[in-house]
Amino acid sequence: MGASISGEALQAIAAFIPIFEAPDFQFAHNDSPLRQTGEKAFEMVGYHYDPQVYEFWEAAEQSGWLQPSNWMAWSETDEALALEDRPGAVEQASPEQLSRLLTKFSRAERFGDGAWLALWESGLLMRILRRAKDLEGEHQ
Repeated sequence: MGASISGEALQAIAAFIPIFEAPDFQFAHNDSPLRQTGEKAFEMVGYHYDPQVYEFWEAAEQSGWLQPSNWMAWSETDEALALEDRPGAVEQASPEQLSRLLTKFSRAERFGDGAWLALWESGLLMRILRRAKDLEGEHQ
């Protein structure tokens, strides 16, 4: 897929755990990407994510987590499906597998609002961050 994930890259995203776990943190500030503009008219406005969410994705990109890949094809593989759905899979994932997951959701958000919110609401994002924290500890 690309270069391996460094200890610094692991730390860069694991640093968001306390931010995202804060009692007053709200990942998205609206529950629909639509705004009603008339009795039967709607406008697509997208989700309004907390600024920390954008900072997270910027940190992920800057630290090398988001790699060019055929993420759509990978999304259909047994590996991808297991990482998303099988209990305990993310907790055993390699940094490269975490990178593939983050890349998938980063790119998917560009094609349709709500991919980041789905990642958050499923609990998968926090499991990825906790796994990055565990892996960071192994790098020290």
